[in-house]
Amino acid sequence: MDETQVRDRVTRWIEEGKDLFALLPELLGAEKEADLLRRELMELRKELAESKSQSGDMQKEYGDLHKQIETLRQQNEQLMAEKTEAGQALAKVFETVQATNQIAQKLGVTKSPFARREAPAATPQAAPQPE
Repeated sequence: MDETQVRDRVTRWIEEGKDLFALLPELLGAEKEADLLRRELMELRKELAESKSQSGDMQKEYGDLHKQIETLRQQNEQLMAEKTEAGQALAKVFETVQATNQIAQKLGVTKSPFARREAPAATPQAAPQPE
């Protein structure tokens, strides 16, 4: 290569360099924006991790509550069955009492055998006189 070619080449590099230097502020601005986007991405990833953790906790709590509801339903069913059974037993007792009362009326029993009997009134005795 001769000198003219070298000079032309260097001149072209300088001119291209000027054009590239003009682009540097834009590139630096883009780099700043990229940094901001990276920070925002990191924050979003952190929030996502926290949300996943909360989601897992909520799912566990949901499962626990679902089990508790099922247990309470079973207890409710059992109590309702016991209530029905107690009602039926009480109805049988009432039927028996009614039948007993009817029999007592036919036999002419006017007082209940369970009524308290009055004790005869105690007469006060005179206290013995000291001699």
